[in-house]
Amino acid sequence: MTWNDLDFYIDKSSLNGANYYGLASEILKKFVPGHFDGAFHMENESAFLGFETSISGDRWNVDIWWKSQTEINDSIAYANDIARLTGENPTLKNAVITIKQDLISRRLYGFDKGKKHCHSKEIYDAVFHEGILSTERFLAYAESFQKS
Repeated sequence: MTWNDLDFYIDKSSLNGANYYGLASEILKKFVPGHFDGAFHMENESAFLGFETSISGDRWNVDIWWKSQTEINDSIAYANDIARLTGENPTLKNAVITIKQDLISRRLYGFDKGKKHCHSKEIYDAVFHEGILSTERFLAYAESFQKS
């Protein structure tokens, strides 16, 4: 909602080192990312690749997650729910955008975030489930769950 972000989900039933490292190699060659991160844990069947790159002159963040089919379905349902909620209530959509933009300016969210930062899900949960509509209230809310 505030910056270019793509999330991809791959069924982890086909996860293995050759597939993971092969994809990482292709990403590095084809996209030449400005930032690249990854994690591969075969023992618990989890993997992630994330990178930032230029697409058509714009900066994009791309995250690739290996998940079970159930987790993929849950993630898609969650994204659809967020889209529905923002479409139904412009006040909530504006609150999410304002909070994200304020956090970006404080380097707490987005491309150039610092070590301490917030995630989209935390913002969505605060706005849609806790009724938090301002950045200051969000930061107080975030402080409470970051301590636990």
